[in-house]
Amino acid sequence: MPGTRSPAQDVARAEAARDELDELGLKYFMDVRATARRMLEHLDRGSRTAFAAAVARRLFAESALPEQEHPDVLFWRPVLDAVDDGLAGGLDATGRVAEGLGRFYLSPAYTVRPHDDPMNRDDNRIMAACYTAECYLHGSMEFATWAGWRGFDTAAIHAASDPMWPRRRPPEITPYAWELAHPSVQAELDQQLADLEQLADGDRSSER
Repeated sequence: MPGTRSPAQDVARAEAARDELDELGLKYFMDVRATARRMLEHLDRGSRTAFAAAVARRLFAESALPEQEHPDVLFWRPVLDAVDDGLAGGLDATGRVAEGLGRFYLSPAYTVRPHDDPMNRDDNRIMAACYTAECYLHGSMEFATWAGWRGFDTAAIHAASDPMWPRRRPPEITPYAWELAHPSVQAELDQQLADLEQLADGDRSSER
């Protein structure tokens, strides 16, 4: 098909973008994903959940609608609050998280359509919260990793919708690498790594 890249072209594009970003002193998102995955492997359930929750909280904080008017925020805020309570030792938190997650899976918000569009802010916000709740209940590294991906996807939306950013592109930088160099993308990648470092330090301290 016209416009379709081969796997070899995708690899070449990724390597070129990585090199360009490195020249700019910036991060390539796939490298951050790999680092995050390695770090999450060594974190406990609570730290993995805290990482996912931090991503979800950032996505909800940037909602364009006031909290009292946004149905997604109104639904998920109590679930995320229950996660925070559980991480702090709250005894009834697990039931509240499970109840919220169950209501979501049984609701039209989940059954009518999948939330699998990485270029949809609402999908990313909803699924980051869902993955946080799942991570709290099960401790799976995958759920924490997927929440992080939704944070990156939302940052990529900001980059793609910035009309001024392409005009500032140096001629030697490809459009793909320049989009990944956007401050929103780099700030999210930096924040995820900072969160993981802090959580890892906390885990190490608790082992002493």
